[in-house]
Amino acid sequence: MKKLVITFSISLVLNCAHLFAQANTETPLYPNGIEKNPVTHPNPEKVVDSVINPLSLSHKNRVISNISVPTYQLFPASEQNNKNIGVVIFPGGGLTANWVDKEGSDLAIWLSGQGINCMVVKYRTNRKDEKGEMIIPMDDYKGAVYQDARTGILKMKELAESLKIDKDKIGILGFSAGGWLSERIVIKSTETKETVDWKPSFAALIYHGNTLSNFKRIDNIQSLPPIFMAIARDDKKMPVKEIILGLAAIAAEVKKSELHIYSKGDHGFGLAYDKGHSVSKWKDSFYDWLLDIYNK
Repeated sequence: MKKLVITFSISLVLNCAHLFAQANTETPLYPNGIEKNPVTHPNPEKVVDSVINPLSLSHKNRVISNISVPTYQLFPASEQNNKNIGVVIFPGGGLTANWVDKEGSDLAIWLSGQGINCMVVKYRTNRKDEKGEMIIPMDDYKGAVYQDARTGILKMKELAESLKIDKDKIGILGFSAGGWLSERIVIKSTETKETVDWKPSFAALIYHGNTLSNFKRIDNIQSLPPIFMAIARDDKKMPVKEIILGLAAIAAEVKKSELHIYSKGDHGFGLAYDKGHSVSKWKDSFYDWLLDIYNK
């Protein structure tokens, strides 16, 4: 009997490991390629291994640049704990790189453990010249990454049935530049009177908010989905005093929205393993916020 139990346990562990590996496979966002792709690079995709925090859930910290072929990774919730909610995550990196683990898979692993299905999108990147100017024209580049974001949302909806996700509970979360991308997608989803099938049901902007004044130009601000915002008071790249009015306006006027300002954490805190006691709780607040807006 003991041998049988041990054999069964080992088999279960191996099967789970196999399924986990399958789920996190990097898959092309466009299986048939991209016709007339405006984002191309003279050099191949570059992966730099940055310093790994000992508490990292992925045990990786890749920074990827020269991305012309976008991909996604899935992090499904377990069947027993599935909250039927989906989050499409866009890492930061100044639009020239994707911090796919620190601002992607680490959060996806944690959220999926809480029952939230996640997708991490590795979107296309620009690059800079010697003067620090973007080389690919920004109008072309913006069109490309907007397409990547919309396609990520639509892909999550396409997979909703197999992942047991409610199609009306699929939203987006972005860190820094990924927050800018998330913000732009939210705004664009309200710029037409027609219903768009890629409109996110909610959005989370993590240490981003420098263009939130754009929201003030929206005729019907109540058409915005609930928005979760988190930033550190000592953020040097995005000073709170410069963005607080926009952040506060969204918190005050958009239903079910929340704003969290932490005393320390600076810019790029990720899951904030060692940045401070309160800022490390932002992911818990985001998770609880999801449960609140869907009455879980």
